[in-house]
Amino acid sequence: MTTLTLPDGTSWGYGRAGRSGGRPVLVHHGLIGDAGFGPIWDELGGSAGIEWIMLERPGYGGTPPMAMNALAEWPAMIAPVLAALGVVGRFDVVGMSAGACYAYACAAGLPERVGRAAILSGVPFLHAPGVLDAYPPDGQTAYARYVEASEADLRTEFRAFCQNVVKQLGDSGAIKGDRMAEALNGVLAHDAAGPAREARLQAHDWGFGPSDITCPVDLWHFDGDEMVPFEAARRSADRLTHVERHFAKGPGHMPTDTLFKEMVAILTPA
Repeated sequence: MTTLTLPDGTSWGYGRAGRSGGRPVLVHHGLIGDAGFGPIWDELGGSAGIEWIMLERPGYGGTPPMAMNALAEWPAMIAPVLAALGVVGRFDVVGMSAGACYAYACAAGLPERVGRAAILSGVPFLHAPGVLDAYPPDGQTAYARYVEASEADLRTEFRAFCQNVVKQLGDSGAIKGDRMAEALNGVLAHDAAGPAREARLQAHDWGFGPSDITCPVDLWHFDGDEMVPFEAARRSADRLTHVERHFAKGPGHMPTDTLFKEMVAILTPA
């Protein structure tokens, strides 16, 4: 991962993988993540002519916390970053888990530039009718709390969560060199400001809706996803105009190598 400082003084952490100078695809990491790419991204991107670019959102890794009032602000925030990285024309977007909200924001806010959106186990359009109703009661309660909670309270909640997971990884002996541990420590370096902001922005009005997404969307989701309920993902997909559903049976929230290969085949330049 590398840090870029813009003329206005803001710093952004980012990572690149795949084929240098290939078709740009902007990737958005999940609730706990950073700009680190695993080997499969280099392998698949290199052979497909894709250059993956991942920005660390405010409060993650090399990007310090920044004020955001709505998810709709994301395209304008990153426009100068993309320009500095040489992304000046069309590109595709990928959103993983909580990163789906930001991929959708790009598609809604930059319709003339975003060619396609790939959503992997993504957070759905929570404010579309019936979507949040598909969450279990504890999920609905959590989002209701995110609306009312203060920034300090949300940081306390996510700080404790991250510290607990780091401890679990340490107790299991898996923490040395573990990608998740690195991402968690990057979040904790900013006092959990990243996930605290994510939760608040998801729970409030996004500033756009499914009808604002005009590009093709490919959506992958497992029917046994324990973090984002399948029924919520299905109802959200029904609200999109140009969507291809890649629904599969199986437990789990994290994308598999098979899923990545399917995604790359769709995003590969003609």
